[in-house]
Amino acid sequence: MPKKNCEISSKVDYSLLAKKQILEFLEGLKGKDYTVKELNRSMKKLFKMGKMVVPVCLSKLKESDEELAPIICYALEYANDYSLVSPLMDILIMPGVSDKVKTRILSVLAHYGVDATELPLEYILKDYNRITRVSMMEMLEDINRDYFLIPYILEDLQDFPLESKLNYIYDIGCYRMEKSIPLLEVLAKVDEAPVAEEAVKAISKIKTGKALFVLNRLLKQLKDEKVKKIIEREILRLKFSGICESTFERPFKLKQPYKILLTAIDGLGSRALWVVWKHPLLKRKYCSVSFLINISSGIKDCWSVSRLSLKEFKESSKDLSRTTVIAEIDGSYAIKLLEDAIWQNNKSGNPLPYQYYFWQGVIEDSLSTEIVPTPYIPDFNEYDLGEIKLNHNYLIKNFELLNYPLFEDWFFSEPKVYDFAEEYKSKKGFFLKKLTLEKTEKLFFQFTEEIILPRLNILKRMLELSADFLRLLDEKELVKVVLSAILHLDMQPIYYHPLIQRIIIESLKVALTNLKNGFDIRLNPEVFD
Repeated sequence: MPKKNCEISSKVDYSLLAKKQILEFLEGLKGKDYTVKELNRSMKKLFKMGKMVVPVCLSKLKESDEELAPIICYALEYANDYSLVSPLMDILIMPGVSDKVKTRILSVLAHYGVDATELPLEYILKDYNRITRVSMMEMLEDINRDYFLIPYILEDLQDFPLESKLNYIYDIGCYRMEKSIPLLEVLAKVDEAPVAEEAVKAISKIKTGKALFVLNRLLKQLKDEKVKKIIEREILRLKFSGICESTFERPFKLKQPYKILLTAIDGLGSRALWVVWKHPLLKRKYCSVSFLINISSGIKDCWSVSRLSLKEFKESSKDLSRTTVIAEIDGSYAIKLLEDAIWQNNKSGNPLPYQYYFWQGVIEDSLSTEIVPTPYIPDFNEYDLGEIKLNHNYLIKNFELLNYPLFEDWFFSEPKVYDFAEEYKSKKGFFLKKLTLEKTEKLFFQFTEEIILPRLNILKRMLELSADFLRLLDEKELVKVVLSAILHLDMQPIYYHPLIQRIIIESLKVALTNLKNGFDIRLNPEVFD
């Protein structure tokens, strides 16, 4: 019996010690300026301290520790544990927890998909109007201190329901603060007309020379006639009120980008463009934006890092090079790709991410240019295309293109591919059965008709931009092989094309491998998103 009591005592002591270590670690994180990567490294260390981390964090929130709340809430988001929603909701309704801490908790709940607008905030928060006002003022002060916080606000705002966006912008306008102009100017450029219109009205409420200057600048930049009419009306109102224009520019001037990196095009027709600058206000720090560009739908996503150390940049670029082929490019080529991407956005009706409108101004200023949506058609005048088309060796080498890292994921993954894979699967296992020439031709014909031909123009575009990318890497012979693939896309029947044959075979092999491992896109498509 004494031994058993001793064991219980030991466990309690260990628990208290673990809790003490966790609290000391959290306290050590307070009041310091971290990059996201540095903070994530700290979170990794924190969660290595064991199972007590989350209970300790929740306990400190119940104590309404306003100083630790930002760190704790970041940790709870980092945990990425959806079971936290329930205990956080419980803390949210505790009367002893301050409104400031509850506001932090709401941001964590938003991370887990809880829509704060659907919660009875007027009952949850003691002074809902005050906390809303204070949060808004703090946000505007934060923007004034760190201009690069704007993209994060835009990222969150884009996911709001339209009514919530309009209410949010309206509330900003009601404060009539010049500090809000940088954010409102970006929102006035988005291609969601109601949002742009509300942002213009919010700017006009400020009634200063700087607001008038920004409205005049927007009038020159925007294309939407309805929004422009509202701008013209608001400009007249300010002028009739006796407002005189005064210059308003961002609080810094960025130099040319430190690095611009471009990835190869993947099998979905997407690539990343990563632009990095030396931070204009912080020594030995960098800021960056990455665009996810699809060749047919344009810019699909946009994300940024406001503070990045040189070491973190090098580590990130090294990590990226492990997963894809990357090339360093110059500013003029980056602009061509962005202009083409935006042209594709407009053509496909795919709205640009809100963040893009922030970074557009930064890119244009740092490269002293203007981004104008224009299709980019690479030319290969330095190559003899007639000779390449006649060279049978280049055509044969098309079959080997998928052996190169640049093309290794060029295969189709969709339900119909799995239907074909199942139909032509060997009875002895998950591999293609031996087919007669007639049956092989039938398979290639069906696959081509249903899957390849509807995407032939996309495939051609992928090949054109890949040849252009290989030219950056000075891969002259491989460029010729890719050009040969493009030049023979008029082959009849198209499934005689070596590259088409290889894509069909790889698509079926991947489907069979996935089926063998229990993954069927027809049953669980979310696994393949």
